[in-house]
Amino acid sequence: MGIFSSSKLPQPPLPDLAIHLSAPAQKVFQPDDIVTGHISFTSVVPIIPRVLEVSLFGQSLVWHRTSHSNSNNTTDYHHWRDKAPLFEVATNVLSSSNLSGKKEGALSCAYEPGQTYTFPFSFRFPAGTGNTRFGQYKNEADERWTVTPHDLPPTFLHTDKNGGTDNPNYAKIEYGVRVRLACPGVGVVQGKNMVDLTATAPLLFQPQNQSRIQQIVEGHSPTGGLIRHAKDFTFQSSLLSRPTTGQAASSATTTLSFRQSLRDRFSSHTPKLTFSTALHLPSHLTCGSEFRFRATFTVLSRSPTATHMPSPIVFRVLKLELLDFTFVRAPRDWEASTWRDGHHRGNKWEFWPPPNGHPFSGEGTKDRKGVEGVDEQEKEKEKEMDMGQSGEVWFTARIPGFTPPSFKSFAITRVYKVKVKLGVELAGKQFVLEAESHVA
Repeated sequence: MGIFSSSKLPQPPLPDLAIHLSAPAQKVFQPDDIVTGHISFTSVVPIIPRVLEVSLFGQSLVWHRTSHSNSNNTTDYHHWRDKAPLFEVATNVLSSSNLSGKKEGALSCAYEPGQTYTFPFSFRFPAGTGNTRFGQYKNEADERWTVTPHDLPPTFLHTDKNGGTDNPNYAKIEYGVRVRLACPGVGVVQGKNMVDLTATAPLLFQPQNQSRIQQIVEGHSPTGGLIRHAKDFTFQSSLLSRPTTGQAASSATTTLSFRQSLRDRFSSHTPKLTFSTALHLPSHLTCGSEFRFRATFTVLSRSPTATHMPSPIVFRVLKLELLDFTFVRAPRDWEASTWRDGHHRGNKWEFWPPPNGHPFSGEGTKDRKGVEGVDEQEKEKEKEMDMGQSGEVWFTARIPGFTPPSFKSFAITRVYKVKVKLGVELAGKQFVLEAESHVA
């Protein structure tokens, strides 16, 4: 061989290997659903496969990259990666008993070129993970994530502003059916090595939100369904001594002159009212559904001269938001190069550390925050009240249907908060209450 001879293996002809799912591509699977379909392959040369393994799998993938400038005006990149298997069930469909193609034969016989062979498969989706992640992260006790078995999270993708999984800084939970063909002399050449031929068909998965499918019904919410957030206010005004409703109100002004407002502000005899306003926000929400929350007004105390309640009291939703928080973690990938793509030094085709491998000594954490508006159905309501009474009003909103459910997994966690800014207007003066509530 000459000095310029390549040591790379020649790429042998590859068979056509494909996965055909019985369900449509947009079907969303849930626990205990059955995934069915068949594998087909057509070879261009006679082959004698050893294994044709089909598996149903779930995994989470995290890739975070940081850049660091060197003294020689170059940039090095550090890569933080985590590939966490959630579960995998596999079966070898290569047997004469389940061969349903055009050609049948024993395992020791060659599969003829030009013939299409099909192999059916069937799997049941589990409800939870089948493994743990002890020893994989620096701080296993961090309650934002878990290292123990848990319910399967939904299909999920969170990226930076550039989007996609071809670039770093993404967190992904994926499910699918994978087929692997192990056959002597057949495979994908990677330098001096040959790896098994594989194909993957993605699946969509979402768990059943049994604890979240709770509709808040006015007057009788589920136990613990609403969380109270209260704030006390004080209102001083001579209007508290004047009737603002009924016949007496016809001769009484409902607004104050500038001079009277100054007297009210500095006089110790100005009628005073102390009241509490509270927001009652739901603790359980489900995407795509309406939810209800209420605002309350309660008189706590009043001076003897405060005899009349200015009416009406106006409750106004100034802002209503659904805040989403995605927490990700990944160990430092010490095998990765300092190039942008972070390929492994020993194998440029390898980008992920082996699952359940040796724990890394470093850890990178990336917290992300986004805001999604909630469609507001009603923004303003009025309430007539007498002095000494309490009152409440209800508001209705809707969670967007494309909102992924909250979950906690090995390296990715998604949680939500509902944030409300409420204005309470009393005799033209507005009092503002802001509250946030964690959503289970």
